[in-house]
Amino acid sequence: MPSFPKNCLKIENLAVYRSDLPLFEPVSFSVSAGESLQISGTNGSGKTSLLRCICGISHRHEGRILWNTDVSGNENDLVAGNSSQDNTLDMYRNMLYIGHSLGLKPKLTVEQNLKFYQQLRFSENAELIETALALLNIEIYHDEQVGNLSAGQKRRVSLARLLTEPVSLWILDEPMVALDLAGQAWLEKVCNQHIADGGLILLTSHQEITGIDGLVQLELREADIQILETEAKL
Repeated sequence: MPSFPKNCLKIENLAVYRSDLPLFEPVSFSVSAGESLQISGTNGSGKTSLLRCICGISHRHEGRILWNTDVSGNENDLVAGNSSQDNTLDMYRNMLYIGHSLGLKPKLTVEQNLKFYQQLRFSENAELIETALALLNIEIYHDEQVGNLSAGQKRRVSLARLLTEPVSLWILDEPMVALDLAGQAWLEKVCNQHIADGGLILLTSHQEITGIDGLVQLELREADIQILETEAKL
């Protein structure tokens, strides 16, 4: 397994909006090398929207997303106008986001899907793909079109990317969905190994996760829209 450098993701006063209204009270947190954080909250509280903003998929937010803030106070800010493009790209190069939709192409085979994502990182390693599929017990579907797989099998294909694309920052949106108990145990084991190697994990989940070492909880609190509307009228 790879060993990652001392990376750090820091979020400062981040507020996410839908229809110009905040989804939750602004949040601040950090995740450093060897740490994991679970974002929790009710349905519609903004968990997925928060992850999408951190990943750069959505820009409907205010606040700061910092990558590798140094001790002197010079911050590589991914939100401010004077941010370094090189540093922004460094974060995205070291990030793997797996969301609800999984991002799999149904007409491509399992192998072709995993190769496609490797090639986006200018890399191709067939051995990593074979190893990942074997560990997930889906090696027999190597040449099967993803569209023919069950929901659980598709989830396993998407999670195989955790092994086929070795990067430090994992951002996982409800990764336990559609996994059986064996799949959940495998994912927890892989997450623990990633943390031990100095990786970072940010995830959401509706269910309790007890098998990831040192997993810290952060619950999103609903924004008080009534107070915001009153202040706007003053």
